[in-house]
Amino acid sequence: FAIDRLVIVVSREHRLTGNRAVRFADLLGDQFIGMAGGALQDHIEDQASRLGSRMKMRVRLRNFQGICRMAGAGAGVGIIPESAARRCQRSTQIKLVRLLDKWATRRLSLCVRDENDLTVPTKALYDHLSQRVPLHP
Repeated sequence: FAIDRLVIVVSREHRLTGNRAVRFADLLGDQFIGMAGGALQDHIEDQASRLGSRMKMRVRLRNFQGICRMAGAGAGVGIIPESAARRCQRSTQIKLVRLLDKWATRRLSLCVRDENDLTVPTKALYDHLSQRVPLHP
């Protein structure tokens, strides 16, 4: 139902601010600001493992806003969805840089066993999300 692009968020003074895009492998020497668990953080850390490396986590936070604040303050590199980064950009001192890796563009899907079994509120949400025009990578 949607395309979810991951970007890095860094302070405006970070060495990567002049880049339009970077490869994840080129970041593995940096300190990271990540999520305190969850599927997205697991996905990102799995990519480091596939490269035979581990992410150097400086801190783990509970939300994207916190990651943006810490990145804007120069504490490290965050990896978050582009939509969240754009919202944070209005209130923090961050710069967005795209990730070139294929895994950083995710296709999100809605899955249900049977639409007829959904509760009324769940069906309303499902219908709303299903009608959304997907973004193209």
